Parts: sequence; structure tokens; C-alpha cells
Amino acid sequence: MAKHISQLQQQVFAAKSLYREIHTPIDSKNTNTVLFNDLVQLAKGNLQVEQQKVMQQVNQSLPLRRQYIQLLETLAFATSPVQAAASSVVTEITSRKSAEFELLFKRDKQFLGQVYVILKIPHPIEKHHNQGVCLNACSEKVISSLHFPAIEDGKTQLLMEESDQKFINMFDAEFAIYLS
Repeated sequence: MAKHISQLQQQVFAAKSLYREIHTPIDSKNTNTVLFNDLVQLAKGNLQVEQQKVMQQVNQSLPLRRQYIQLLETLAFATSPVQAAASSVVTEITSRKSAEFELLFKRDKQFLGQVYVILKIPHPIEKHHNQGVCLNACSEKVISSLHFPAIEDGKTQLLMEESDQKFINMFDAEFAIYLS
């Protein structure tokens, strides 16, 4: 059943893409077309895909963004949905926890403005030990993607700048988190 749904999604995606290509004037067509397979590989966390290029096009196109989020919902190892804020004033949270993972941050004591982002996965899959973990932070308007190094002893970490938009997105209550 799931394979049939996936095939239907691919067919609808291809039909919509071709329809847009037919009705877009030649002088405004983008020569860098994103294929359904590019989205699938990106959602799976495959580093063979040109991540920057594909993610840029996903963020520029609402239909691609919707399709990508649907793929993430289907293919993700773990998710943390949009957080319900207790107050409309406070939208930044300090950690993300689910049954499958925990995402924390620890400020660097020597270099102000740098933060260690620690990802703990108690029961990682083999891919996480070999290829690392891909984290997607998704809102209605933008998707950001980060790649963590391979898991060792149930955790991995990145050192990031506090002002980095990808860091800010991870801890924004209005962003859903998908791990693959």
C-alpha cells in the first residue's frame, strides 16, 4: 500500500512539474529542474545530492516545499512537531525532545556566540553510525537542513554560531524537526 502511495505521489509530482513547464514562458524558465528523486534523496539524508542547490529551489517554490515536507513525514526516522507555545511572546525553546531523540545546546565558555548543538539518539539505526544524521527544520515559509557527523555512543554534535539562521530555526517553536 505504501509503495502504491509513493508511486502516486511521484506521478502527481511529475505531472505538476510538467504542467508548470508547459505554461511557463521560455525566457523565465529555470534550467535547474528539481526531480522527484532529488527530493527523495534529500529527504533520506543522502549526501550525493547537491544539497545547497536543491534546498534553495525547495525554499523558493511552495509546491516543492509542500512535496518535500510530505516526503519528510513519510521517510523520517524521527520527528518533533511544531511546539505549542504557552505564551505568544516566547517562541524560542531551549531543547527539543521526542521518544526517538533529544536536541540540546551548550554554550562554549571560551568563545561567546558559539554553541554546541548536541543530538542524542538512544537507538540509532546503522546509517546514523556510518553516514551521520540529517536534520530538517521546517516551517510554512522555509526549510533548513543540517548534517550531523556519525553517531558515537548515542550522540553527535556540531559547533555553530549563535547567529546562524539554521541554529535559530532548530529551537524556534514554530519549526517542526525531522531526522533522517
